[in-house]
Amino acid sequence: MNQERRYTRRYGQVFLSDSNIASLEVRSLDLPTGSHILEIGPGGGIVTGMLLNYGYRVIAVESDHRFVDDLVKKFSDDIHKGMLEVLKGDILEFPPGEYDGIMGNVPYQISSSILFHLDSFRFKAAILMFQEEFAQRLLAGPGNKSYSRISVNAQLRYAIKAVRNVPRTCFTPAPKVNSRIIRLTPRPGADLEELKKADLVFKDIFSKRRKKLSTILDGLPEDIGRKRVDDFSPPELLNIAKIYITGKNSPC
Repeated sequence: MNQERRYTRRYGQVFLSDSNIASLEVRSLDLPTGSHILEIGPGGGIVTGMLLNYGYRVIAVESDHRFVDDLVKKFSDDIHKGMLEVLKGDILEFPPGEYDGIMGNVPYQISSSILFHLDSFRFKAAILMFQEEFAQRLLAGPGNKSYSRISVNAQLRYAIKAVRNVPRTCFTPAPKVNSRIIRLTPRPGADLEELKKADLVFKDIFSKRRKKLSTILDGLPEDIGRKRVDDFSPPELLNIAKIYITGKNSPC
């Protein structure tokens, strides 16, 4: 019996089953042979195998001991050669490190947590597959119904590119929704402490997005205050947050 099908029936899991999609994900990293890759949740190893075929050195972090055992057996030669290390653990508790690339098909319920956990890591590019709804929020701009606090936070941290949509039929068993492959490139100079402070402002104004900013935040210039959050791009919203925070902390 296929191991993935056994796990699926018992635990409600879904698995990427299309090798063409796995190959596309790995090609989209666009990193030199020998690059050091962190793989999040390798599962049955379809992407792991592709990464190794492209000559990448891989650390695969898997929380399910059953997959860890299977991956160790399946890729024993690569482990022996020093090309692969399989670690059992929760990626959200995995210590930050420096990698050339990060790869993962991300469970919807922890998409946001994983995305912002990567703040602590140093990397050149990440290829992550999210469910379509979450991917739309990452890509959305001002005026789009999916534009949100997550859109702003993500776009201030990363240059975000949609690689391609992935139909639900590319998974076994087929989930209820489609997915999308996203490429993230860290923005140089992003000040994480500044962004964390600004997020408190983003949280407030997006929770009242139909209101004019002047009714939410004190001390804004009139030309800004008469507009709503959907009128501003992420960099503009960061500047607004800075204005508000500076005014709030002013001794006058």
